[in-house]
Amino acid sequence: MTQNETAGSTALPARRLSVPWSRVSSLRRRLTQTVFAMAPLALMAIGVHPALAALPAVYPFFVLLRRGFRRLRKHVTRTALTGEHGIRLLLGLLPLAIAWGTGGTGPAGWVAVILFALVPLAEPVVTRVAPGRKLRVENLPGISDTRGPKLPVNVVLFLDLAVTAFAGILLLLGVPAGPLLVLPLIALVVAGASALDSFQRIRESVDSDNNLYAAVEAYDPTFILYYGVPAGSSYQVGMWIEFLERTGEKFIVVLRRTSAFREITSLTDAPVVVRTNIWQLDDVVTPTMTAAFYVNNSAPNVHLVRYPHLTHVQLLHGDSDKASSFNPVTALYDKVFVAGQAGIDRYEDNGVDIPKDKFTIVGRPQVEAVEQQRPENIPVRTVLYAPTWEGHYADTNYGSLPVGPAIIRELVARERTVVFRPHPYSYRNPEARQRIVEIHEILRADQDASGRAHLYGPPAEKELDAFGCFNAADAMISDVSSVVPDFLHSGKPYGLVTMTATVDEFERAFPLARSSYVITKDLSNLDQALDELLLHDTKSEQRRATREYYLGPFAPENYAEAFVGAARDVVLHAGKTAPAMTAPAEGEEGGSEAHGSDSRPGRGVDPDDGSEDDKDE
Repeated sequence: MTQNETAGSTALPARRLSVPWSRVSSLRRRLTQTVFAMAPLALMAIGVHPALAALPAVYPFFVLLRRGFRRLRKHVTRTALTGEHGIRLLLGLLPLAIAWGTGGTGPAGWVAVILFALVPLAEPVVTRVAPGRKLRVENLPGISDTRGPKLPVNVVLFLDLAVTAFAGILLLLGVPAGPLLVLPLIALVVAGASALDSFQRIRESVDSDNNLYAAVEAYDPTFILYYGVPAGSSYQVGMWIEFLERTGEKFIVVLRRTSAFREITSLTDAPVVVRTNIWQLDDVVTPTMTAAFYVNNSAPNVHLVRYPHLTHVQLLHGDSDKASSFNPVTALYDKVFVAGQAGIDRYEDNGVDIPKDKFTIVGRPQVEAVEQQRPENIPVRTVLYAPTWEGHYADTNYGSLPVGPAIIRELVARERTVVFRPHPYSYRNPEARQRIVEIHEILRADQDASGRAHLYGPPAEKELDAFGCFNAADAMISDVSSVVPDFLHSGKPYGLVTMTATVDEFERAFPLARSSYVITKDLSNLDQALDELLLHDTKSEQRRATREYYLGPFAPENYAEAFVGAARDVVLHAGKTAPAMTAPAEGEEGGSEAHGSDSRPGRGVDPDDGSEDDKDE
C-alpha cells in the first residue's frame, strides 16, 4: 500500500472556511471616514456655519494623522493610498470651503486655498515613484544596493495632512487666507523634492543594473544558490548555506522575491542579488559557472533550470516521509542529494520514477550539531514534543496538535520534564494556536506546582533551534515531520503519533515509524507506548539500522564532510559546456527591444521593474 493509498483509507478532516469579517470591517471604517470627510462640504453648501460644519472632519483627520504617525514611528518604507486617497482629496477641499463660507478672502488667499485642494493630487505621483527601481544586491564588489530615499514618502503624506488641518484651524480662528499661502507651497516643494529624488534613484539603479553582469563576471563565482519564494522561509537557505560555504568555492545567492532580501543577507557574506524577472537571470549567470543548488521545488526554479550548461542539484529543505519528499517535480534536476537510501526508495515506493544515477547519498549535514545518546539520557527524564503543522492540503495533514494537550497531561502525570516546540506555521491556524496555548497553560501550571523546569514558548522556539531542543531532551514525541530523521541521528528513542491510519498502515507508509513507539489518534495505546518510550526502549537496535538507512553510512565524527565533499565534486567536475550567450530573437521569451552594448539576452531595463514585488515588504 502506498502512502497516498494509506492517507486515503481514513477520512481526513475537512478544511474549514471562515467569513473574512476583518476585510468587511476595514471597508466599513473607510466608508465612515469618507462620509465624515464629505459632511463638512455638504453642511457648508446648505448654509451651516463653517465652525460647526467642519466638526465631522475631525474624525478622518485624526485617523489619518494617527496612521501616518505610526508609519513614521515604525519606519515603514512604503505606503498605499488605496481606499485613502478619496478621503484625502475631500479633506484637501476643506480650507477652500471654509474660505468660501467665511468670505472676505483676497486673491492671495484664493490661491492659497486652491493650492491646498491641489496638494492631494500630487500624492499619487509621489507614492508611485517613491519605491524607485530597487536593485537589491549585497556583498558584490563593484555594485552597491540602491540607496533609500532622502525623504521617506510617509513624511510627505503626513506633512500634507498636517498643514491642511493646521490651515483649517487658522481659517476658523479668523486668520486671513493670504498669509497661509506658504503652507501649501512648502507641502508642494517637499513633494516635488521627494519625486525628483525618486527619479534620481531610478537612474542610479538603472546604471548599476547595466553594470551587474560585468560585476558578477569579475567576481567569478563557480555556482549559484537559488531561492525563489517570498520572505518567511529563509530557514530553507539557512540550513544549507553554511555547508556550501565550506566547499571553499565562490558562489552567489540569487533571489526572485525582494521581500526575502533582508532575511537572506543576514545569513551569509556571499553576494546576494534579487532578480524578479526571468530575463534578468541573464545578468547573473555566466559561462564559467558550473552548478546551481536549489532548496525547494518552487515554481520559479524552472527559470534557472533552463540554463543547460549548469548542473542543477536539488537539496530540498527537509528529509521525511512526507509527500513533499517524493515530489515528482524533483525529476527535473540533474542531481538529487538525499540523506540516505530511504531518500531514494521513497520515490520508487510512491510511483515516482527517477533514474538512480541522479541520486547521491550525502547524509544530513545539519545534524552534526545533534548530540549522541549518552548514559545520562537513560532513563528518560525529559521529553521533547515537536508536532508538525497541518500542511497546505488535507492529504498532508499529519499534525498531532489536536491530541497534543492529552499527551502533555500524561507526561506531566508521569513526572517528566517537557520541552515543547511546535512548528512555527501552526500559529497561522486558529485551532492549532488554541492547542498551543492550552499546552502552555498545562506546563505553566505544573511548573508552578512541581518546580519542574519545562521548556516552552520563546525559550524553546526562539532562544533554541530544533537541534538545541534535541540536545535538551532524552526522547521525543512527534508525527510525520522532517525533525524525526534529524532526531534519529541522536540515537535517542522517539514516539510518533498517527493521525490518518492504523498502526500497521502507518508503519507500512512511513518506514521511520517502525523504529518508533507509535501512538494512535484516539490515544488508546498511549500508556503502552509511553511505557516503551520512557522505560523499556526495546527498539534501540532497530533504530541503529534505521539511522543508517535514513541518514547514510557515515560516522558521527566529521559527519558533514560527506555533503561538503559531494557538493565540491559537483562544482568542480560536473559542469557542462556552456552554449553561446546570444540574444534571443524578437518575440522569444526573455527578448527585449532595448539591448545594451553586449550580446546577453534581456538587457532592456524597465525602470519600474520589481516595484510590485516590493509590496511583500
